[in-house]
This record gives sequence, structure tokens and C-alpha cells, in this order.
Amino acid sequence: MRADALLALLLLAAPTVLRAQDLGFDVHFGSRHGAEFTARSSSWWSSKVLFDSGFSDPVPGEWDVLLIQGVLPDPNVRFQAARSGGSWVDLDVTRGPDGRFWAKGKFPRKAGPVRLRALDAGVAGESAVSIYGAEAFADAPETPAPSLPPSRGPVDPGAKPPLVHGRAEWRAVPPVNPYSPDPMPWRVTLHHTDGRYTTNLAESLEETRFIQDFHQHGRGWSDIGYHFLVDPLGNVLEGRPLETLGAHTLSNNEGNVGIVLLGTYHAPKNDQPTPAQLAAVASIGRFLVKRFGIDPASLKGHRDYKQTDCPGDLAYPKLPELRAAFGATAPVPSARKPRRVRVSPVATAPDWDGGQSRPLGL
Repeated sequence: MRADALLALLLLAAPTVLRAQDLGFDVHFGSRHGAEFTARSSSWWSSKVLFDSGFSDPVPGEWDVLLIQGVLPDPNVRFQAARSGGSWVDLDVTRGPDGRFWAKGKFPRKAGPVRLRALDAGVAGESAVSIYGAEAFADAPETPAPSLPPSRGPVDPGAKPPLVHGRAEWRAVPPVNPYSPDPMPWRVTLHHTDGRYTTNLAESLEETRFIQDFHQHGRGWSDIGYHFLVDPLGNVLEGRPLETLGAHTLSNNEGNVGIVLLGTYHAPKNDQPTPAQLAAVASIGRFLVKRFGIDPASLKGHRDYKQTDCPGDLAYPKLPELRAAFGATAPVPSARKPRRVRVSPVATAPDWDGGQSRPLGL
């Protein structure tokens, strides 16, 4: 039996994967994804409500978990949310020293729009609060979608991997549960983090640590959902080990390499993909095409699989040129190359890299 046919049968017969999924529903307030407001100390006679979103646009399905994330300079801000006809629920906030935060609330499972508000819990002075995004979802097993991998091109186990900043460099913690192997990927999906648009490597490392914590403790996943993260400077960071199952495209994670752009490439933030960033994505794609025989035409955006803004209106139109670059034989020069850490090669992608940076794809 051909290897691609055998892989297809294995995918169709695979058991349900718990919690290996992407986000449920993007929450929009008046067609706006995210919000900004000023946290200002309130006097005893003024309202304690710093921000009130009003009810969101309709959420297209049942949900029981609400997640928000953004930047919160002052920790003395409380967040609450309510479903139409329901009472206010406090959101539990997790905040880093740089103000990057995520907050989570649990609700009875049913459909309905959501309303979000922020309260003064001892705010000192004045600061700008950004909510990058909100998402509502229901905890449920993922059912892999039946799909047949296409015929492969030539496979080169000795293909040179891209230069990456490994998990040890951004101080990743171990996965909560063992990874599921996914040794022969056959497609690629582009995302954006809907988060901070980093301006230097240190910020990118810190943002990647935040995303891992958000995915593990906010969304309840085993690890960061993506395989590669690419910042605006063209730095490539290692997410989940390659050849393990990702958690970035609901019901379509099998055989799917997740590449995410750090930033928000959609209104109202409208971050711009940089030439260095696109060149780095192209270098990853060429490696995947050569190593696994992946068809460059298999590159899709997250929104091609589900109703979502991801990877943003400013990044999504870049897909045709990226597909062309994936199939190119000449490398696209990058504005900046990260330092490669040389270590002894390993036979397969381990569950945890043991605290060492390493080249990928070995």
C-alpha cells in the first residue's frame, strides 16, 4: 500500500483527540474585534465602570468559556462578562510583568451574545488598556475531518531546515500531556496571533512564552498550538516540535504544519507583514516542500477552514506569493538571520527538547 494511502486510512481511523483544537468563535462588538479604553482612577462619587462593550454581535453557536487577551498596564482592573439575560461573571486574570494578560470566565453552556466590562479595583493614575481579542468556545473533543492527503512530490530527508530560535531560548515549559506523532505532514496553514506586534527579538521571545501559557492554561491545550512563529523582523521561533500534531486548525490539524505571524494583521490594529517576515515564512515553506514533498498549493489561511478573521485581511492576500515562493528553488533573502545553535542531531522530534536549542526537521 502506498504511504500516502496508508496515512489517509490512519487519519480516518484515528480516535477523537481531546482538546487539540483551535479557538471556537471570534467575538465582535459592533463588527469590531478587540477594544481599547483608558483606565483612570475614579472618585467615590463616580462610576466604578471603566469600560462597557455593550452586547456583542451574535455568537454563531453554543459556548461555555470566554477568553480575552491583550495588554493591561495596571493590575487593579477587574473584568466581568455576562450573557444576554444572565448575571455578571468575574473573569480570572493572568498577567505578566510586561502587562500582557489573558482572562477567562466559565458560563453555563448555551448560545447568546456576550457583554464585557472593566471595573476600577484600585486603579492608580491613568493607563491605556488594549483588548486584542475575545473568543467564546465550548470545551469538546475534536473530531478529525476526513480528508485525503494529496500525492507527494519528491521527499528529501536531508533537506536543510530553517534557522530557528529553539524552545530553550524562549524558556518553554514542558507539554502538559505527551505529543501525538504526526510524522508526514502534507499541508500548511498560515495564522496570526491576534496579539503583540513585536519590535525586537526579546519581545518576540517574551510574547511566545505568553502564548504558550495562554494556550496551556487559557485554552487547556497540551502546549503552544503552532509549529513555527515568525516575528516582523524575520526571526523564526520553534513552537511544537515538527512532526507532532498541532492545535491550530480545528478538525484539520492532522498533517497540518501551523505557521503564525506575531501581530494582528486585521482591523482595527492593521499591523503590516514585513518583507523579512514573508521571506522567513517562504524559507520555512521551501524546507517543508523539500523535506516532506508537500504541494505548495496546500498552503491555506486559517479562514479557509472556518469562520474567522485569521490570518487577517492584510496577511491573507499574501498567500498567492507565498505559495509561489514555497515552490521556488532560489532562496528569498532575509533581512536578518538568527544564530543557529549546533547540537547533536536527534532521530525524531522528542516530546520535550530537554532544555537545548536545536535545528528542526531532524
